[in-house]
Amino acid sequence: MQPLAATPIHGYARSEVDDFLSAAAAERARLEAAIADANTRASRARSALGTHRVMVAMLLETQRELGQLRADAEQEAEAIIAAAERDVAHARATRTDAPDIDLASFAAASDPADGAEAKVAAFGSPQPIGFPLAGVPANGAVDGDDYFAFLRGALDDDQPLGPLPG
Repeated sequence: MQPLAATPIHGYARSEVDDFLSAAAAERARLEAAIADANTRASRARSALGTHRVMVAMLLETQRELGQLRADAEQEAEAIIAAAERDVAHARATRTDAPDIDLASFAAASDPADGAEAKVAAFGSPQPIGFPLAGVPANGAVDGDDYFAFLRGALDDDQPLGPLPG
């Protein structure tokens, strides 16, 4: 009798069939591992895609909110500017005693190095303030030099700058 390993099975040698089955089993294991790896990568890709979609949706929502905040801020700024312009117009309309001052001239004359005399030269002598001050005539007729000299003197000798005590 022949040994079983060398015995042909329906015309095939048992060793060749065993080698083929071993190779097929190894190829099956390799393909199953490749399928498992592909499934893992596909799962990660789906997860990343979901995260990406969430992030894009959040970005779009944030951009929409930012646009709305900007529009609201611009409207509020316009309202503040309009209210300030109305207040300035109202103040100019109700103040009849104050001269209309050109702000550019005032800024040019506001240099501390120029001193008070430059302001008087730019705007004329100060207007009387409506109540008597010590050393100022009741009619308010004071030229610029006398007025500023009075103020310097009042500061030097601690005289009050406001209304005289009654």
